Amino acid sequence: MKTTIAEPNSAKTVNSFDAIKEAHKLSGKAEELKEYYDQWSMGYDQDVENEDYCGPDYIATYLDLLPKQDGKFLNLRNPEIEILDAGCGTGLVGIALRRKGYQNVDGFDLSHGMVEEAEKTEAYRNLTGGCDMTKPIVAYPDNRYDAAISCGVFTLGHVPPTALEEMIRFTKPGGLVVVSTRKSYYDSTDFQGVCDQLQAENKAKLVSSIMDGPYIAEEGAHYWAFKVC
Repeated sequence: MKTTIAEPNSAKTVNSFDAIKEAHKLSGKAEELKEYYDQWSMGYDQDVENEDYCGPDYIATYLDLLPKQDGKFLNLRNPEIEILDAGCGTGLVGIALRRKGYQNVDGFDLSHGMVEEAEKTEAYRNLTGGCDMTKPIVAYPDNRYDAAISCGVFTLGHVPPTALEEMIRFTKPGGLVVVSTRKSYYDSTDFQGVCDQLQAENKAKLVSSIMDGPYIAEEGAHYWAFKVC
């Protein structure tokens, strides 16, 4: 599969693996990320499928199996809980959640192009573009959601580990924040230190983690579930 990604003064054609790796070389600056993903939005799903990207299905299943609302598990799932997909991209996590019966899923992304693709899935109640997780997102008030989920965002060249604090902010006390971290991201950032600090400050408690779970052909990811304090 070849993907054409336009650049300011040129266009280059790369294969699916290279398109993904190019994203990891980004600076984490909002404008650079937005431009890249706007250009990649229509080819994204095919590119990640070509690289056996299973993270969205895996993290949706992980969330589904965690205790939610009075300790209820999978067989007592409440499909009415409100979930926010942070960095929803083209909507792959929303699709996976919809398959499991969740109806009240909202999503946001920095890239308007990715949000336009997510809208086509009809898996979301509401979607918002232009949202930068490195700063407070005014569209989402404090303590709003029963759960927040994020897959493929805590990765190289994207957001710092401290973006977890924004996910905690818009999740209700007692609610869940569930994220994936690529192994390479975890190994090269202070994600663990941020997790430890959040717990020390009584902002969130780690209730579950899966190390080196399935993610993409190149490497696995760690999956984390926090209960908001």
